[in-house]
Amino acid sequence: MQRLIEAIRAQMQTPLVAGNRAALLVDGPQTLGAIRRAIENARDHVHVETYIFADDEVGRDFRDLLLLRRREGVEVRVIYDAVGSRETPAAFFETLTRGAVEVRAFRPLDPVRTPRIWRTNNRDHRKLVIIDGRTAFTGGVNISSAYARSSAAKSGAETGEENGWRDTHVQIDGPVAAQFQALFLDTWNRAGESPPTTTQESSADRYYPATKPAGTDLAAAAAGTGGDRERSAIYSTYIAAVRYASKRLWMTQAYFAPNKELRRELIDAARRGVDVRLIAPGFTDSSLIFYASRATYEELLAGGVRIYEQRDALLHAKTLVVDGAASMVGSANFDMRSFLHNNEVNAVVVGSDFARRLEEVFEHDLASVHEINLQQWRKRSVFEKLKEFGAGLFSYWL
Repeated sequence: MQRLIEAIRAQMQTPLVAGNRAALLVDGPQTLGAIRRAIENARDHVHVETYIFADDEVGRDFRDLLLLRRREGVEVRVIYDAVGSRETPAAFFETLTRGAVEVRAFRPLDPVRTPRIWRTNNRDHRKLVIIDGRTAFTGGVNISSAYARSSAAKSGAETGEENGWRDTHVQIDGPVAAQFQALFLDTWNRAGESPPTTTQESSADRYYPATKPAGTDLAAAAAGTGGDRERSAIYSTYIAAVRYASKRLWMTQAYFAPNKELRRELIDAARRGVDVRLIAPGFTDSSLIFYASRATYEELLAGGVRIYEQRDALLHAKTLVVDGAASMVGSANFDMRSFLHNNEVNAVVVGSDFARRLEEVFEHDLASVHEINLQQWRKRSVFEKLKEFGAGLFSYWL
């Protein structure tokens, strides 16, 4: 376990910080409810960074809450991704700005606002909420009515793309919130023209307050800042977690298209006796990544990795738990877009209680998934294999 933790620590650009309390949040209603309560109790500021801020029932509810808190004197800032929120009309965000909420779009598809057009490939896929510099939320949940219902509703492939998504988030209270705050402020400054907020002493006191220990978890923010880089800290922490796992490695991945190195590490882990399991989507909102994912199944199954597909709800979670000790929950998918091209963040938590909770959720999910059998998988149609081959050619960009 010590080797595992040290290997993960060595790959991160930020230290593991003691004194945190990490709480696992499953699906939209639980996650959005926890975030809403935290916003309602904010005293100084609320910082929101999201890929999708939708103009729907959930999005309007959050918009109205942010406007209310701003009227009550709380500072509110919002970053949304211009591609992820492309279906949200400008008037939606103008309502926020008229209410004195500060709003910035990340990398608009506009040659005037983003003159270096190639940078539009770099998207802000993070989901972050920071409250008063003391509490941070991150994971896979966007601000959207896709999360209005729990995945327990089992919407299935016919209606599941619209609602009842299966996702996972985490709330962390404690000193590590400062790492997530720094990520938000860095993106805020990159998305606009103002100087870094933290150069002002008063701002530093507000955004990085002295924080007392809230629990016993070690935690860190493993982040990737996109830009078509060769390697990211998130990629390296995944490699370390797989390479140093000794008993079990259970992951749930919504968009799973690992490169050759990651596939080899997963197979090596299985062959040395590690219980390697993957829950992947049985249907999804992206056909290309779905078939790019399935293109890796035969190699992994033959190497001893057990693969399950979630067919009752659209799977959007990105989690990993290793040896009942180390856990990762965040926005980063197990694919090259997350590793190289996007802004992403995973919460890394070292603590047996949190890992046990994540394993319990994984075991609960196993009750409603379909395990892929290698022999049966090899009998799939030629047409399916051709779609997998074609999607695999584009896996670097998906």
